[in-house]
Amino acid sequence: MGPGDFRRCRERISQGLQGLPGRAELWFPPRPACDFSGDGGSTDIQEEALAASQLLEDLRRRLTLAFQWAVQRAISRRVQEAAAAAAREEQSWTRVEATLARLRAELVEMHFQNHQLARTLLDLNMKVQQLKKEYELEITSDSQSPKDDAANPE
Repeated sequence: MGPGDFRRCRERISQGLQGLPGRAELWFPPRPACDFSGDGGSTDIQEEALAASQLLEDLRRRLTLAFQWAVQRAISRRVQEAAAAAAREEQSWTRVEATLARLRAELVEMHFQNHQLARTLLDLNMKVQQLKKEYELEITSDSQSPKDDAANPE
């Protein structure tokens, strides 16, 4: 094994890791690192490379599941927050409509009371005018009667 073989192995490993999850590329499991022919340890290296590949695949699967779970949880939370906001807005509109209904009822009641007060004031004004006329008639009749008494001395 020469220095060039080690460099080629590193290049092959780095090429296999370019498709990591979270990138726009697809995931491709890494190829076995190196094939050292003629060496008795090549099967050990291949087994280690296979074990590393399986480990990386397991990590990729776990990360993918964790990411999907986190995304689903975030989406669920956003949906719940949106539903809660919609419910709050609906309650707010319900309160506004109830308040408007109470104000309308108060306005109708005030309008009715206004008409009653206007009618009462008109009645009072008529009575005052009537009392004025009666008083004036009484004064004029009283003023005429002392003259009559002075003209008729008994």
